[in-house]
Amino acid sequence: MNGISRIGLYSFRSYERAEFRFSSPRVLLLGPNGSGKSNLLEAIGFLSVLRSFRGARTRELFRIGSGEFMIRGELVSAKRGVEVLTVRESASAAGGGRRLFIGKAAVRRASEFIREFRVVSFAPEDRAISSGASGCRRRFFDMLISMLSPEYFRALSRYQRALAQRNRALKFRNAEIAASFEGELAETAAAIMKTRTEFAASVEAEVRSLLGAKGEFTISPHFSLPETEEEIRKRLEETRSGELKRGCSASGPQTDDFEFTYEGRSLRRCGSTGQHRLISLLLKIAEFNLMKDSASTPVIVMADDVTGELDRENRDFFFEKISRADQCFFASAERSADPFLRDAEVIPFGGC
Repeated sequence: MNGISRIGLYSFRSYERAEFRFSSPRVLLLGPNGSGKSNLLEAIGFLSVLRSFRGARTRELFRIGSGEFMIRGELVSAKRGVEVLTVRESASAAGGGRRLFIGKAAVRRASEFIREFRVVSFAPEDRAISSGASGCRRRFFDMLISMLSPEYFRALSRYQRALAQRNRALKFRNAEIAASFEGELAETAAAIMKTRTEFAASVEAEVRSLLGAKGEFTISPHFSLPETEEEIRKRLEETRSGELKRGCSASGPQTDDFEFTYEGRSLRRCGSTGQHRLISLLLKIAEFNLMKDSASTPVIVMADDVTGELDRENRDFFFEKISRADQCFFASAERSADPFLRDAEVIPFGGC
């Protein structure tokens, strides 16, 4: 089996201390709502990409009353054997902030830690990718690209740090300090936009292939800055005085969006509930395909009560497409009759 064989949670979300063991490539987390299934999936996802697939901020992951949490997972892969991955998060600088370990060796760079395995999550909230605010689409692309491109992850991290420093300088009306961060912002923003454009084209091609003759689909990135480093520097200089009055940066990758069209119409503005459900599902399957086709490490699927909204045709389609995953975790309040889960290992929650 390639995947997670054991995971321990300490002061994470609803868990004070818990350990789970898995011996199957297909695992069913069975129990009522609120019993901790989604929190376990979130922990597995966080161990992979150091971000919450539910969009939560890290400070929201601490158990109430605790100032730190730890996730420790045992990863089995044909390439590397058994590895123990550990994430320790502290809410205070005195506690060390974030500490990462592979085995007993400390890992300094997050981009080196997130190479160990990849996760693709499916949840009812995925519909917001097509119907929700721009941040939902940015998060979808940022998490996908970060897992496939360490260079992108580093550029995004550098951009976010420089942006925070510039915004702080703008808030205190310090034009000289704000200007000092614009070179790094221009360099990293240009790299981010270039990579987002490339991956948007790849995701579009995957979705169009999955749709077949069912409809025409396109993705158009919408950027708020020019796309070359030199032009970005000039734009930041030109807008600096207005942003000093506003107290924050008004444009950049943190405000970008992606326009989805289906059958020639804006999906966000004109799409039906069924179209949003279909396209969001296909976007996530496209993410899985891109991950699996380029992976040299295990790819894990996490499905959180997602199949209940699908009709039989789309449910069969979903199971067919994710069958290539190295390991699948399904969270459900009821035992599924789908053949795909017939031999799944069952982990009971809440007295089930």
